[in-house]
Amino acid sequence: MEKYIDEHKDELIEIVREILKIKSVEEEPLEDAPFGIGVKLALEYALSLGEEMGFKTKNIDNYAGYVEFGEGKELVSILGHLDVVPEGKGWDYPPYGGVIADGKIFGRGATDDKGPMMAALFGMYALKEKGAKLSKRVRIVFGTNEETGWKGITYYKQKEKEPLIGFTPDGNFPVINREKGILDVTLGRKFSAKNTSLKLKGGDRPNMVADRAEAVLSSTEGVSAENVEISGNTVVAKGVSAHGAHPWEGKNAITLLCKALENAKLPDEVKNVVKFINECVDSDVYGKKLGIANEDELSGKLTVNLGITEISEEEAKIVFNIRYPISDNADRIVKEISEKAEKYGLSVVNTHNNGPLFVDEKEPVVQTLLKVYEKTTGEKGYTLAIGGGTYARAMEKGVAFGPVFPGMKAVEHQPNEFIAIDHLVKLTKIYGRAIEELAK
Repeated sequence: MEKYIDEHKDELIEIVREILKIKSVEEEPLEDAPFGIGVKLALEYALSLGEEMGFKTKNIDNYAGYVEFGEGKELVSILGHLDVVPEGKGWDYPPYGGVIADGKIFGRGATDDKGPMMAALFGMYALKEKGAKLSKRVRIVFGTNEETGWKGITYYKQKEKEPLIGFTPDGNFPVINREKGILDVTLGRKFSAKNTSLKLKGGDRPNMVADRAEAVLSSTEGVSAENVEISGNTVVAKGVSAHGAHPWEGKNAITLLCKALENAKLPDEVKNVVKFINECVDSDVYGKKLGIANEDELSGKLTVNLGITEISEEEAKIVFNIRYPISDNADRIVKEISEKAEKYGLSVVNTHNNGPLFVDEKEPVVQTLLKVYEKTTGEKGYTLAIGGGTYARAMEKGVAFGPVFPGMKAVEHQPNEFIAIDHLVKLTKIYGRAIEELAK
């Protein structure tokens, strides 16, 4: 199998390049495209590849789809996603160009999660071409809105009743068997009078560190020029994007902007919104200022990302993305935030919670993948906890298995996201071997 992958490396590279060229950011739904045309095109492309490779395929109303190989009653699933977060700013290469440079393929989704999903598909194809005989069926399931709500995989589970047991190639090696809970909390308030003093917009998604925030004021009196750019009545803060699961790796443009507006001349209702961000968030990514800090031995510290802030003429909205320890619970966190926010005239208007994941190390899926990792890399296998949320928690018994190796710099959700070609080939061999071992 490994030899086949080496000999057909160019084919692998090409399918990754082609799927990266499809802008699969969720957009307004269409009649036959529940998450927009780009996501639909990516799903159709992946399924067409499966057909060309000789696999059984199924499109589940463009909410999800799968490619299946093997025979048997039992089913092993590899569950990943083809949707991506918005590209953001700061790219040196076209984010949807599939450009190869310096031995890397650049594009949004190269690491998260299109590249790894194509590696899993090609690894299974290599097994098939070399005549592997499996005693279980293997199904590669393509999700479609992992970044924005998981409606696609929820729909899949409603239509396909077989249990999801296996892994997602959307995390870290060796094996992730613990994931923090993920909680989005939206705060808001309606203004009693029309706000003409400040319009503010920062951030694209709750799970991305905002790399830009902009304010338009009726007057810039009292505005600090530190860490922002002022042009006329417009104030712009530029930060550094990062994944919401590890906000300490970024620099939040929203908090930079609000710091600059600290002494701006604003009506009390509007000023209190800015004051809340400055006093209860600022640069603290561990929730101490919000009064929600917590940690446990299994999964580490709670983290907070201020993903979106909007202030319009009528209202204000603030959206947090919180990753909380396995031993914690969402109700506690929402209660603490609500009590803190009320002091500034804000209230909780919406929440979305995705509970934590824990799979015991003794489970066969964990032990098998650890052995595959050790055999293919020569390194000692062990289990990990992360703040990120993967499709593993959508499975009845699932873990995250790669694609990021220990010590490798995280590039997902960032400008110039890439996957090194050597890395891609290595992943394909590992995933091919994992499929073979799990389906024995």
